[in-house]
Amino acid sequence: MGTRFKGDTKDPAVNVTTWVLLVTIIFSVSARLVTKIRLFKRLTTDDLLIIASLVLGIGQSIAVSLAVGSGYGKHSKDVSSADMEQVMKNLFAASLLYLSSLTFSKLSLVVFIRGLTPSAKDKWLARGVEAIVYAWAVIVIFGTAFECSLPHTWDFQNGQCFNLLAWRYFVAISNIVTDLLIFTQAMILISSIQTTLGQRLAFAGIFLPRLFVTVATIVELAFIKKATKTNDPAFQMCEITIFEVLIQCLSIVTACWGQLNPFLSWMRSNGLRLDGVEEPTSWSYKMRSQSQVQSESRDHEAKFESHENFAFPIPQDQILVTQDWEVDSQSSQAHIMGESEIQS
Repeated sequence: MGTRFKGDTKDPAVNVTTWVLLVTIIFSVSARLVTKIRLFKRLTTDDLLIIASLVLGIGQSIAVSLAVGSGYGKHSKDVSSADMEQVMKNLFAASLLYLSSLTFSKLSLVVFIRGLTPSAKDKWLARGVEAIVYAWAVIVIFGTAFECSLPHTWDFQNGQCFNLLAWRYFVAISNIVTDLLIFTQAMILISSIQTTLGQRLAFAGIFLPRLFVTVATIVELAFIKKATKTNDPAFQMCEITIFEVLIQCLSIVTACWGQLNPFLSWMRSNGLRLDGVEEPTSWSYKMRSQSQVQSESRDHEAKFESHENFAFPIPQDQILVTQDWEVDSQSSQAHIMGESEIQS
C-alpha cells in the first residue's frame, strides 16, 4: 500500500478504487438477480436485502467521491477550512452508509444459509446469528453517528469525541467476529448434510470466499492507528477509506457468490433447496398441486350434494388407492380431473 500512494495526493487512488469496485458490485448483484429470476421466476427475502445493500453501497461511493471533490486525498494544509468541513461531512455520511450496507449484505447471506435446510436446529442457529448481526448494526451505526458531540457529530477534527482509535478498532474487530459467525453457521450446516466428503467440500467451497472479508478487515487494522492519530487526516485517512470500499465490495460479492447459476444448479442437483422458491417440475411442487386439485374436488362434491338430493356417491377408496400408488404419474392427475368433471 505504501508504494502505491507515494506522492502529494491520494485522491486519484481513492476515486478510481471506489468506482471500479462499485461497478464490480453492481455486476455481481445483477448477475445474482438475473439468475434467480431465470431459475425461479421470482426474488426472495435475501435478494431484497442484497438490493438494499447495493443501494447503500452506491450512496457510500457517491459520498466518498464528493469528499474527494472537496479535497480529500490532499494534504490538510492544502485544503481550506470550508472544504475540510465538507470532507468531514461526506466521510461521516460515507461511514454510516458503509456500515448499513455491510449489515444488509450480512443479513442476506444469513437468510440464504437459513433457507438451505428444513432442520429446525439449523434455523434456530440462523436466527441467533441474525439477532447478533442486528445488535451489531445498532451498536456500530448509532455509535458512529454520535461519536462526537452534538450538534457537529461529524467534526472529528475540532469536536469533542470519545476515543476514536478504540472505537474504530472495535468496529473492525466486531465486523470480523460477525463474519466468522456467519461462516461458522454455514460450516455447521454443511457438517449436518448426509452426503459424501467430496460433496461437503464442494459445498464448503461456496462459502470459503467469505473469509476474504475477514482478511481485508484484519489488514485494515494495521492502518487504523496511523489514520486516527494524525494531524493530516485529509491525506492519512485515505487508506482506511479504500479498505472500507474494498470490504464493502467483498461483502456484497461473496453474499452473491453462492447464488450464481453454477452453484444454484449444483445445490439443486444434490437435494438442497431455497426457502420460498420452488420449480414447477419439483416433487414438492407436484405434490402441493395435486393436493390443491383434490381439495377443490372435495369442496365441489360437498356443494353438489347440498344442492342436489340425487347426487351420485364417489368411491373414496378408489381416490385413496390412486394417491398411494400413482402420486407422481400423469395418469393419476388425469383420473382425478376426470372425476372432478363428472361431478360438475
